[in-house]
Amino acid sequence: MGSLFGGGLASSGHDVVLYDVYKDHVDAINRDGLSIEDSATKAVKVVKPRASADPEAVRDSDVMIIFVKSTNTEEAAATFKTYAKPSTIALTLQNGLGNEAILRKHFGPERTAAGVTSQGATFLGPGKIRHAGKGPTHMAMADGDQSKLSELAAALAAAGFEIHVDKDVAGMIWSKLLINVGINAMTALLNVTNGRLLEFEDIKAVMADMVEEAKAVAKARGISLSYPDPLAVVYDVAAKTGANFSSMLQDFQKNRSSEIDFMNGAIVREAKELGIPVPVNETVTRLVRTLDRLHTEK
Repeated sequence: MGSLFGGGLASSGHDVVLYDVYKDHVDAINRDGLSIEDSATKAVKVVKPRASADPEAVRDSDVMIIFVKSTNTEEAAATFKTYAKPSTIALTLQNGLGNEAILRKHFGPERTAAGVTSQGATFLGPGKIRHAGKGPTHMAMADGDQSKLSELAAALAAAGFEIHVDKDVAGMIWSKLLINVGINAMTALLNVTNGRLLEFEDIKAVMADMVEEAKAVAKARGISLSYPDPLAVVYDVAAKTGANFSSMLQDFQKNRSSEIDFMNGAIVREAKELGIPVPVNETVTRLVRTLDRLHTEK
């Protein structure tokens, strides 16, 4: 996703640095450029942003867009605040709940922005990605001063992205969170693609329980969701992305720690603060955390 957004900005003439710890990816981009394949047309566009595995390369950036796994947000924020200037904006478009709070802690609300995106990208290999899905991106400043995002919004729009600057994106973040809550953990635990979840009535019932618990927590938090029937949306997304391997399942397949604490675990955390029981999300979170530990032992 970082390559997608960074590549788009670079293609429209902006000075972009792609930071990545994966040196093969960095080297391939610097040597051959970044190849972006359109999933619909199969056309391939090659752009040439700068790429680096050295944090120093992003010093004094106007904007830092964070696309690391949520489990790495704390480390990334702590590292890159050192290289930020007083006016640098740190923007998270990551999945899950909790990333904005981490950025606010390190950058302050006056330099933190958060949002959600329906864009999709698939890593094909060093220097190569596929633009896998297109949709709107919404973002907002944590301190409420949305004028700070005007230049970034214009740059992203010029790069071909559908951009909306909103007063508040909490409802959208929670709305996307409920979709992740309903799908990701179950695909990881069962080792199945998104669509296969819908083949089993017992699993659909578990998904319904998790979504209903999350909906109750959102309501108690005063969050207005983007849709009236979250479970129907979850089932619809699972069907429309039927062949997809969820991000959590991919983490399991690669023996990486999952983002469970930013998805179902976030519901458990919020529910405890509110005194609301969420037994299904709590059980699923415990199962995934245990498998995370077993995977890291391999």
